Amino acid sequence: MSYEEWLAAFEADGEMRSKFMKNDVVGKVNDHTAVIKTTIFDQEAMEEAMAIRMPELVEQMGIEHEMFVLTPAG
Repeated sequence: MSYEEWLAAFEADGEMRSKFMKNDVVGKVNDHTAVIKTTIFDQEAMEEAMAIRMPELVEQMGIEHEMFVLTPAG
């Protein structure tokens, strides 16, 4: 799976993501890795959507998904 293939799938899910997150920033790390920074405003809706969508993407694309929480320094 290339970054470009993943990005196409990510962009296609934009309407779904807009229901629980905003301000997406996507960065290409290398040909097979991306980092996404976003603001999640409805955690419950995200968990419900991702419980369905992530297994599909893992099966179809063989991707790995790891979430982190960023907090302001200071």
